[in-house]
Amino acid sequence: MARSHPNHKLKRLLAEAGLSGEALARSINLAAAENHRTLHYNRKSVAGWLAGSRPPAPVPALVAETLTRRIGRHVSIQETGLALVPDEPADVLFTTGGSGRAALATLTAADTGAATRGAFRALPFRLANTPPAWTDAEPRPTPGDWRLGPGDLAALTHSITYYAESIDTYGGAHARTALAAYLATDGAAFLAARTDPRTHAQLLGRLSRLTHLLARMCVDCGQSGAAQQYFNVAAQLAIEAGDRTLYAVTLRAMSAQLCQLGHRGGDLGVSAWSAVPEDAPSPIKAFLKSHLAVVHATAGMRRQSLTALSDAMELHGGRDEHPAAPFSGYPVAALHYQRGHVHQSLGDYDKAANALAASLRHRPGRAHRARALTLAQLGEVLLLDGRVDSACGVTDRLLDNYGRIRCPRTAGRIRGLRTRLLPHVRRPSVRSAISRVDGYSAYQNPPASLAL
Repeated sequence: MARSHPNHKLKRLLAEAGLSGEALARSINLAAAENHRTLHYNRKSVAGWLAGSRPPAPVPALVAETLTRRIGRHVSIQETGLALVPDEPADVLFTTGGSGRAALATLTAADTGAATRGAFRALPFRLANTPPAWTDAEPRPTPGDWRLGPGDLAALTHSITYYAESIDTYGGAHARTALAAYLATDGAAFLAARTDPRTHAQLLGRLSRLTHLLARMCVDCGQSGAAQQYFNVAAQLAIEAGDRTLYAVTLRAMSAQLCQLGHRGGDLGVSAWSAVPEDAPSPIKAFLKSHLAVVHATAGMRRQSLTALSDAMELHGGRDEHPAAPFSGYPVAALHYQRGHVHQSLGDYDKAANALAASLRHRPGRAHRARALTLAQLGEVLLLDGRVDSACGVTDRLLDNYGRIRCPRTAGRIRGLRTRLLPHVRRPSVRSAISRVDGYSAYQNPPASLAL
């Protein structure tokens, strides 16, 4: 879209950042790759923006995030001079005045609108965007025209179970748009209903869980910025529900997302542990503590990591019990997976392999997504430990599970495993494994109808 005057705002920001047009274009392409998007901007593209043209969404958000990371302070989309509208779509809680209800409506409208869906799902992760801080607040029901009934709350509870099982069984790309549409319609209607404070708190808690699950689906789909926004709203809804345990669990998920993107998630991991109340269930405390062990290990803090892992194991007690409902427990298979991650980060590959093997033994057969991610991790560990043929065997098992799911995150892990196998391509077992990986390329490029 042409403009009649040069973009002096962007020119000043480039000078402040010490970036050339070519360097900015290269950084934008890299930022897009973080979100599993391929862009091919160059120096001429940036010259056009400086002359007054505006790139399509979500490029202005990518420019703002690139400059934020380079300069070391938050740069809004408006500061770049590239925004078409006078608001900041990358910080929905800010634009809605901190209201979880309004923020959820804004996000789901953008997520389900035909004209806005693509740009929303391509939003970059904003490092300067922090989750809402905990505040003690009483639930504030709205004086709606109809009363929420027990059947409505039961339906929400059933939906939480359904979507959680869908993620674990088939991957986050399945039913992702359906959940966004459900929150945009039924969720909005429930929030507008007349309730008493206790029922309203229960409603907010259930909607927080569903929003958290939608954020997890976005993570699986490589939609980092959308996931960040949904996690923020899930945290805000937990605050409004007065549920500190749910709030802590959401902070833990946000910390994990930071780590998966290659950023430091330690501060959020500590915040999650600090937020959990004393009377929280022991399995939930183990869930939070095991993640703290992972972030410490990633940071090279061996003693602190192993101490946190020991605490998590003690809190959990090793009970092989499937949680009665989502968000209510911590499967022992997941604890062993975290244990494997800790030992891998600390360079203890034999212990890591044993922990991941234990995780697989405890995984139910239907948990195809979790099994695929665990097998991908195990394959990496075996290669790091020099056990190439064993890694090839694990790759075959991984693809058996991968064929049942839609999870771009797992596709990325498979591509990474293929890259690690390439130096050993002279081995027949490696050539066979790589050939089979290449045969699954159709799953790595799902059809547009899945709205990834």
